[in-house]
Amino acid sequence: MNKSVEQAVHCTLYYGLQRLRRRPISEFIKRLQDLERLDKRTFDRRMHERLVDMLRYAHATTPLYAAGPWRERLWSQDPGRIDAWPVLERRTVRADMTQLRARRPIRGAFVRNSSASSGEPLRVVWSPGGAGWGWASEYRAMLWHGVPPGARTLLMWGQGHWFQDWVKNCKFFRTSELTPQRLEEAAHWLLTRRPDLCQGLPSALARLARHVRTHHPDAPKPLVPYAKVGGEQVYAFQREEIERHLGARVVEMYGCTEVGPIAAECPAGSLHVHAENVYLEVFHGDQPAAPGECGDIVVTTLSNHAMPLIRCRIGDTGSIRPEPCACGRPQPVLDNLIGRAADVFVTADGAEVHGSVLGRNFSTVLADTPLGAIQQSLFQQIDARRWKVLVESSDGFDHTLAAKLTRFVRANFGEECEVEIERVAVVPREPSGKFRYYRPSRLACTAESSPSPARPAEVRELSNPDVRASE
Repeated sequence: MNKSVEQAVHCTLYYGLQRLRRRPISEFIKRLQDLERLDKRTFDRRMHERLVDMLRYAHATTPLYAAGPWRERLWSQDPGRIDAWPVLERRTVRADMTQLRARRPIRGAFVRNSSASSGEPLRVVWSPGGAGWGWASEYRAMLWHGVPPGARTLLMWGQGHWFQDWVKNCKFFRTSELTPQRLEEAAHWLLTRRPDLCQGLPSALARLARHVRTHHPDAPKPLVPYAKVGGEQVYAFQREEIERHLGARVVEMYGCTEVGPIAAECPAGSLHVHAENVYLEVFHGDQPAAPGECGDIVVTTLSNHAMPLIRCRIGDTGSIRPEPCACGRPQPVLDNLIGRAADVFVTADGAEVHGSVLGRNFSTVLADTPLGAIQQSLFQQIDARRWKVLVESSDGFDHTLAAKLTRFVRANFGEECEVEIERVAVVPREPSGKFRYYRPSRLACTAESSPSPARPAEVRELSNPDVRASE
């Protein structure tokens, strides 16, 4: 079948299926496109009206917001003002899910679970409309790049659904099963079917890119025009490998379980907030940060009426760029994005550093390393001065490379560090299928700790514009 006809057929099937599920995604996409054509002043006014409507709806329908600090703050203030609302912590979302559900029954509401890659799972109830606005935001963003719904796609994710994946024209490969055999199957499908899009976890797509160029060095480039990445923190070396080995333009998506899609990369390279779907703020502790300043990301849903989360701190850090994007789109730009604020390491001299320093600097190791010598790696801190590095390698791994990895750890965390290098058949992933290049010491990391106005790790790492995250 001609690819354009194939795309149109699957797009029609997908839109029809979603409409049956009370998610009119095609109409939402058109509304989003109409909104972003507005001038910025008019766009901001419309989004403020949308925010006020959601705040008043949440206050009127959600039991939790009539108790505790919400009752204290909102009883004498206008609930339509966002600055009247206290910050909602993730641990409260976990503990008080029932109290966060709107009293009004919503037909077709469903529960979405987090991957639990950072601890206890988090469950959020979604309305069909809220889910539809989220999906529409992602598809609208890919249309910025000329990739329509229904495009032939290679999908590498933690879990799939055979029927929905087929409807969306996706060939699914499970990331928790990335054995050499499964990677070769994905490479063969990529080489023979030549999709329009590769979509998935950045660690998985970078791993596939290395596999393709190692085992199929004469494969044409570009093999695929675009690679849509999300679900994990995205590093510069992953972008470089996907672009170099597959010839794909990398497009980053950022979101979370609490509010769905949050931001997407435009053709100019900026990460635009889905301002029609979420209201995003940056906080230091319980106070908003200054414009352009880095801090904790706090989000408010504008579309999920089943479980309206207001000012929810999601565990990532970043800033809002004061200047508009050169592309001219009216949505705010998210900068300096770093995931999982608790992923902190301790250097040999006792300083704290966010683990993203490893991903940011890992390109220095790969720069002159033979292709295939490092397929995957995992840096594990035992304590302030002891490290263990697991390396998945096919060919070319020797004492020279082990010494290079040792120097890499010592350069970032102290010359006193003892480093054990272990070559393994497969570096393990998270149960969710996600991958972490590092695991912090328990001495440095405390789960769901109370945020402080300024963590040393944030000060050191948040100035890096190339590090972005996604839960």
